[in-house]
Amino acid sequence: MRKTITLAAMLLGVMGSPSTRSFAQPAQVPPRCLHGPSEQPNQRTRREQALKMAEDINRAENAGPTVVIPGQRRTYRPLDQLPNVPPTPAGFRVQFETDGATYVFSLKDTLDACHYAIFSDQDSWMYEATPRTGVQLRPVETH
Repeated sequence: MRKTITLAAMLLGVMGSPSTRSFAQPAQVPPRCLHGPSEQPNQRTRREQALKMAEDINRAENAGPTVVIPGQRRTYRPLDQLPNVPPTPAGFRVQFETDGATYVFSLKDTLDACHYAIFSDQDSWMYEATPRTGVQLRPVETH
């Protein structure tokens, strides 16, 4: 009986030693997303502020006459020239591009481990998304 207890104690000591543990694979813990089913009220507020900013950008870019004079194209302005657009919500980064004839922007949550973002352009459709993971890049074949 005494040999069994001693043997068990030795095995537990070996199994718990650092050299044995180094061979074990660490558990893959998924990142904790700030937005989604378990979204906290303060994170929902930040997300809603970002959505409002996106709506206000689209509204400001599309304000004015709905009919453009024939032969002329609608022109879009840089973000810093748009009226009534609230400041970027805390933790979000805005990227805005326009060539005058089109525009596109994104609002990315820099605090979110899942990289939540809002996208829109001159068509005014707003998209909310997180990036796909596990995407494999393939080189383009040239002929």
